[in-house]
Amino acid sequence: MKLTGGKWQNWSRGVRCTPKTVIRPKEEVELAAAIRATEGPVRVPGSGHSFTPLCASEGTLVDLSAFTGLMSADPTHATATFLAATPLWAVGPALYREGLALKNMGDIDRQTLGGVVGTGTHGTGTTLRSFSAEVAAFRFVAANGQIRDCTAGENSDLWAAGRCSLGMLGVMTEIKINAMPAYKLVEHSFLLSSEEAFAQLDTLVTSNRHFEFFWFPYADRAVCKSLNFTNEPAPDPRPAEDMRAGGERSGADARTFALINEVLPFAPFLLKPSHRLFSQLMPGRSRVRWSHEAFPSPRPVRFNEMEYAVPRENGPDCLREVVAAIRGKKINTGFPIEYRTVAADDVWLSPFYQRDSATIAVHQYFRVDTTELFGTCEAIFRRYEGRPHWGKRHTRSAAELESLYPKFEEFRVLRRRLDPDGKFLNPYLHALFE
Repeated sequence: MKLTGGKWQNWSRGVRCTPKTVIRPKEEVELAAAIRATEGPVRVPGSGHSFTPLCASEGTLVDLSAFTGLMSADPTHATATFLAATPLWAVGPALYREGLALKNMGDIDRQTLGGVVGTGTHGTGTTLRSFSAEVAAFRFVAANGQIRDCTAGENSDLWAAGRCSLGMLGVMTEIKINAMPAYKLVEHSFLLSSEEAFAQLDTLVTSNRHFEFFWFPYADRAVCKSLNFTNEPAPDPRPAEDMRAGGERSGADARTFALINEVLPFAPFLLKPSHRLFSQLMPGRSRVRWSHEAFPSPRPVRFNEMEYAVPRENGPDCLREVVAAIRGKKINTGFPIEYRTVAADDVWLSPFYQRDSATIAVHQYFRVDTTELFGTCEAIFRRYEGRPHWGKRHTRSAAELESLYPKFEEFRVLRRRLDPDGKFLNPYLHALFE
């Protein structure tokens, strides 16, 4: 966590706050004492990759940078326990050394493990669940300083709710995650016309372990990407420090992409040609990598994002409406729309609770106002019973969220019992969960 002049901002620079206090505990007992003594709101920013004000606090911010690293691994049962602030770019190399790997990842590895678990972050794959659903156990510090261990058999209600709790039940310190033997993936990137992509979509998502596609809305081609198990030879994995540097490295293509996004708001006539150009440039060569290197892609160009999970069977129609609306209103955006699939789970506040889902993500360059693009898309997501990704922009009210999540009120009751004074609620969360 970085502070500049006493101020904190998230990765996209769209959320800022000036905390009165910053806690930097070195170990769990110190953290528990600080939590017990401090006044709220208390928030844990992690790496700042949430686009909503989840982590903002004018009260206390907790810097968990000391809580990183692999604590233990159990290859026999395919689980591993990490300190909660371990960044994802470090998780993969640590597991690989133990002969293990995460079952799935998203396409960004800059977040902390606690951050992706706490917000229901996900990858893609019809049989694969979110990070939250793969938590076998976790440990956290409650508002009164009490340290709790949670599994399906111990504090089971806290386990069911706390795997995706936006940091409202307490501060996670340890996470035991389900894993699997280390594996390699072969990546194929290819172009299809948008019509071909929809015609083949069911086959593409069911015949590949991982499938996603990106659609620049002013182009008529979809950039498709699949990942599948392979026994083909792969380069030795890079050291963790190389993984750390790789995610923010900016090459010539990224600099060109950023420059065009700077210009597009003032030159809308470039929308169609730039989208066609990006569609042609985006596909890469086929390659084989160990899983933790195959999943993430560098994201050096900053953006803000909205993502909704809709019932999987409604995903194609929802996406078609989104693109038609963007074209119809001539909305200016330089980013593609991303389409993925996620399996249902049993985590109370997971966007995938008891529902196989398609996720649709829209992005806007960080210097460009998101109001028209996100407002237009969100109106469509509402009609499809979409559930917002907790770490990404949305404007849903508490009443709307209660209608979307069967366990919403039960979660609020549990939250109030654990934190009756709302120590972990900032104004944004207070409006939704108090």
